[in-house]
Amino acid sequence: MAETPDWSGLFPELLQTIARKLPDISDFVNFRAVCTVWRSSAHVSDLPPQLPWLLEERGSLEGDLRFYSLFSGKIHTVPFPNSSGNSFCGPAHDSIVLYNKTTHQISLLNPIADKKVVLPSLSLDIAWTNPIQVGPDPIWRGDSVVLSGIFVGYKTGFVALYQPIEKEWMVIERNISPNFRDTYYNGLYFLNKEYIGTTEIINTVTQKMVHVVPPPPKEENCECCAYLTYVAWRSTYLVQSAGNILRVVLHTLESLETYKTHFHIHRLDLGGENEGKPCWVKISSIGDRILFLDNKNGFSLSCRDFSGFRGNSIYFLNKYSHGFALPLYSICRYDIEEARVEPLTCPFANGGTWIVPSLR
Repeated sequence: MAETPDWSGLFPELLQTIARKLPDISDFVNFRAVCTVWRSSAHVSDLPPQLPWLLEERGSLEGDLRFYSLFSGKIHTVPFPNSSGNSFCGPAHDSIVLYNKTTHQISLLNPIADKKVVLPSLSLDIAWTNPIQVGPDPIWRGDSVVLSGIFVGYKTGFVALYQPIEKEWMVIERNISPNFRDTYYNGLYFLNKEYIGTTEIINTVTQKMVHVVPPPPKEENCECCAYLTYVAWRSTYLVQSAGNILRVVLHTLESLETYKTHFHIHRLDLGGENEGKPCWVKISSIGDRILFLDNKNGFSLSCRDFSGFRGNSIYFLNKYSHGFALPLYSICRYDIEEARVEPLTCPFANGGTWIVPSLR
C-alpha cells in the first residue's frame, strides 16, 4: 500500500506561490483550512484579485445570504448575523452597507470574513440611501465612504462623505431628480439627471457645483428611436474606470418574441474638446477593462487579473418583463467591439447586485 504523502512538508515558498494563483476565494479558504502549515503560508494578504460575486436580491435582512460565483459557477451560502433595526442599503466593493434608522448609524459588514465596522452616526432623516463608494480599506488606508440618497419627504437629496482622517460625515444637499445616477472620484461628485440628460459635477471640498455637462448628441441610427413596434427603455450609468468617468447607456428593445440590447459609451473630457468646455466623447473601446453593472451602480476591473476573461466587455443583468409578469433577470456579457450579447447562467431569477469577495 502506497504511503499517504505528507502535504504539510511542502516548502512555504511553493505553498505561497500556489495560494496566490487560486482564482476563487472559496478555494483559497479551503487551501488555508488544510493544516496549520498551509494556513501560516497563505496570509490573507496573499489572496489574489477576485471576480465579483452576485449577491441575490432580497427584500429583508433575515435569513442566509446567497452568492453566485461568476468564476466557478457555484452558489455560496453565508449566514447573516442578527441585524435587528438595520436596513440594507446595498453592497459597495467588498462590504454591505447597513443603516439603522433609530440610531442613524452606518455600518460596513464584510459578509465573507464576518467583520463589521461601525461608522459615526449620520443624523439625517433618510428615506432612502445608496452606497456609491467604499474603498478596499476605508478605515486603514483612508479611502472615503460615499453615500447618496433622498431625505424623508422626497423633496431634496444628499451626498454624504466619510473620511477616516476627519472621522465625521460631510453632507452636501442637492436637488432631487428622478432616475438619477451618480459616482464619485478624486474629490468630485458626478450626478447624472436622466430626465434631462445633463451631468452635474460638484467639488466635495468647496461643496460647489463646478460644471454642468450637457448630454452627448443623440445617436444616429439608434434602433430605440427607429422602431415603434418595440417597447424600448434605457438605463444610464456613471462608472469610474481607471481614472476615467464613463457614461454607459444600456438600450433594450423588447418585442413579443425577442430582446435586443446594446450599449453607447462616452468618456468625460474635462479638458474639453468642445471649445474648452467639459463634454462627453464617444468611445468604441475601454481597453483591458471589464465593467460590472447591476440595477443601480457599476464599477470596473482589469482583465489582466483574471485568466480566461476578456477585456473591453460588460457584465450586466438583463431584465425580461413581458406584459404584467414579474421581471426575470439573467447575467449577460456584452462584447463592446462586436456589439454582441452573450447570455450566461444566472441562478437568481429576481436579480442581485455585485460584490467583491474579500477576507480583509
